Amino acid sequence: MLGGMLRILVVGLVVLVAAMFMLPRAPSPPAAATLLPEPLPLPPVDLVDAAGARLDLDAFRGHFSLLYFGFTRCPDVCPLTLKTLADARANLAARAPLAVPQVVFVSVDPSRDSAAEIATYLGRFDAAFVGATAPAERLAPLLKALGVTVEKHRHGADDYTVTHNDTIYVIGPAAELIAVATGPHVAATVASDFLKIRQRYRAPHRAPA
Repeated sequence: MLGGMLRILVVGLVVLVAAMFMLPRAPSPPAAATLLPEPLPLPPVDLVDAAGARLDLDAFRGHFSLLYFGFTRCPDVCPLTLKTLADARANLAARAPLAVPQVVFVSVDPSRDSAAEIATYLGRFDAAFVGATAPAERLAPLLKALGVTVEKHRHGADDYTVTHNDTIYVIGPAAELIAVATGPHVAATVASDFLKIRQRYRAPHRAPA
């Protein structure tokens, strides 16, 4: 009788351990990015893309996006970050080809960055990058909602430089901010963090993207 009870106990423990391994595990948190406690819906967006067409919130719906603000005459931070984003996309294309996000670059120097210049500039990094800009008054709501800081430093009547934060904004399929990552950025970390963010977002939302 005692032997039978031991066998039942052993079987029960085996079943319990097996069940614990079968339970879905929560993904580990991102290494560098910060998840928002609640998604933040983007404000209405009224931009012009690198082809001269209108770009609105529909450009962010139905898929994940990595949003970055900069300008084509940026001497260092912008090219470094765009190269990192291109490498992160290549990393994801090799590891999880169905999970590659779009990258949207928004110029904060609309008086100098034309649609054609943005297209040429982005083509040096990744032809799939989406570029856009708009007059300052139309950019303002998006910059304010995301806390993007932009400052012009004049060196004469027509010469100036632009400073801005180097944050990468992760936008979910419902056109809402779900995570942010501040520099310095590393391509492999950006890619790994994105997969973790995507997994965490999709679990409760059951998003198709």
